[in-house]
Parts: sequence; C-alpha cells; structure tokens
Amino acid sequence: MVALKPHPGTWALADQPHTPIEAAHALTWRDARRPGDWTPVQRHFRDGHTETWWAADARLGGYGPDSPCRLVVATTDPARLPPKTTWYLATNLPHPDAPHAATDPHPPADLAEIVRLYGLRPWIDQSYKQIKDELGWADFQVRSARAIHRHQTLVNCAFSFCWDQWFAPPGPLDATAPDPCPDKGPE
Repeated sequence: MVALKPHPGTWALADQPHTPIEAAHALTWRDARRPGDWTPVQRHFRDGHTETWWAADARLGGYGPDSPCRLVVATTDPARLPPKTTWYLATNLPHPDAPHAATDPHPPADLAEIVRLYGLRPWIDQSYKQIKDELGWADFQVRSARAIHRHQTLVNCAFSFCWDQWFAPPGPLDATAPDPCPDKGPE
C-alpha cells in the first residue's frame, strides 16, 4: 500500500479522471445519511477516541475495485477533500467482491481494513526514524539493490520490534538484575 499525490496525472480517455483528486471528485456524495459511493469507517486512536472517516474505491486509469491495483480514497470530508485529512492510496489488496479475490495471493480487504492498515504508517515511520537516529543511520542513503534489500529488512525488523514491545504485557521486575544505569557518584 502506498500513498499517491493528489495531482499527478495519468493517461485516461478524455471524459475520465486523470488524477487521483479528479477520481475522488467523480465519486457521488450527498451527505452522511445518503453517502453515495462513500462508506463510513471508524478510526480508533491510541488515546481511545474514534473518528468517522469516509472511504471509497475510485477508478483512475488502470486502478479500480475489479483491478489488481485499487485506488482507495479516505477522508474526513468527501465534499471538500481537505488536503491534510485525505489519503489517496494504491493497494494490491483485492476488493472482497473482485473476480480475482479468491485466487489472489493477498487476502481481500474491505475499505475499513485498508484505512486501518494505512493509519499504522505514522507509528512505523516515527519508530523507525528514532531507531535510525539512535544508531547513526540517518546520514546515509540507500543506493544499491543489495542495500535496498538490507534497508527493507531493517524496516521490517524495526516494525516487528515496535509492535512486539507495544503488545507485550509488562513483566515483573527482576530485583537481582544489575542496575543498567548505576550511579557512579561524583567524579
């Protein structure tokens, strides 16, 4: 799953959308009681609050709910599509009703699952940035194919470690363990 910028264009017939934002504007929306093409999605945040977002499968060039690659638009306001709270997402997770969903190697995902998965991205980015900074890796760029594979492995390890720590129950304190930060006293 990747985010697309709203304005870069793609080839399409003259009467069809050419950009992700045009594809989003082509979706029908009246109001929350008659949402047209949009589906309400509840986002649950770490502090316990929830927000109603709206998500829809859009059509753009080769993207569509029946295609191997979907364009999903998620927003807090389908009428205005505010830039700070609107996501344009390309995903290879098939629509549950797509003809290829049963044979696709990836499990089908509804709109709520796609929004949930993409909502995890800021935590992954933040955690990985902190790890890179601590290890001094923030000053290097990835260039070769081998280095890209290594970088991706590190991203996956960082993600796994963060989630493991997040969901791990707190264990009892070991009173016999040495103090990791002993007080050296005045020097």
